[in-house]
Amino acid sequence: MKKILIILALLSVSCKSKKIGTEPLRLKFDLGIDVNATISKIDSITDYYFVFVKNDKDFFKIISHRNQRKLYNGIKLKIGKNYKFRIEQITDRKPSGPDDKFTPVNYLDITRCKMFEGTKICTESSYELAKASNLIGLYLKKE
Repeated sequence: MKKILIILALLSVSCKSKKIGTEPLRLKFDLGIDVNATISKIDSITDYYFVFVKNDKDFFKIISHRNQRKLYNGIKLKIGKNYKFRIEQITDRKPSGPDDKFTPVNYLDITRCKMFEGTKICTESSYELAKASNLIGLYLKKE
């Protein structure tokens, strides 16, 4: 009985209370990788903008919804300028592993398409489909 009381006393003394703040913790989490790239072309269809970007090793066709509100503190994209995008790649047509040496056709010739709210959007030549979490319409969020 004495051992139980000693253990309970030690447990109650060793436990510390933590003050809980009044503000809930809000995590800022963006999926994707940061890519510095130059805009080569901007195109659009009914509800979407396509921003074609490239750097030394990657080519992306970034899909951005056209009907989103304008960011008043954002930066409007311009062709030929270099920007930092937070990229989430949607398609990947590259060979899957280092042992994939035999490719019967050029993998860039294989078109991959995805549906976005009833709109079919496809890859073009060497550009992979992607989204950028820091892009709204044609405006890049300031960091």
